[in-house]
Amino acid sequence: MVKRLFITLGCMIYIMTACSGKSTNLITADDASAGSTIEMRVGDKLDVKLEGNPTTGYNWTIESVDSQIIKQLGESEFKQNKQSQNLVGAGGSIIHHFEAIKSGQTQLKLIYHRPWETDVAPIKIFEITIVVR
Repeated sequence: MVKRLFITLGCMIYIMTACSGKSTNLITADDASAGSTIEMRVGDKLDVKLEGNPTTGYNWTIESVDSQIIKQLGESEFKQNKQSQNLVGAGGSIIHHFEAIKSGQTQLKLIYHRPWETDVAPIKIFEITIVVR
């Protein structure tokens, strides 16, 4: 009898714990997402994965975003394309990581440029609208 009670209580605690946690989504945006609107919930994560090659001096940097609505998580990272793995100077993807922290709407604009060339227009611009509910 006591054994059944413990098993029942254990199952109830497990079910309550599993159901009470907020689930978060990982959303990925890429070059094809440019110009689109992405809907998120507070706590959701967003990875923006854009083609790039930092060995050329060009890099994707954040031009504008409301950091009260989404925040960047750490630094961007570079992942080399699998087909050109271990080749010096090969391109790949530059990935920026974000988290939705407050309800609202913001434009996320990234520019692909050489950061030291301040009087030169970026060669690519990536913009999306983010709506956090």
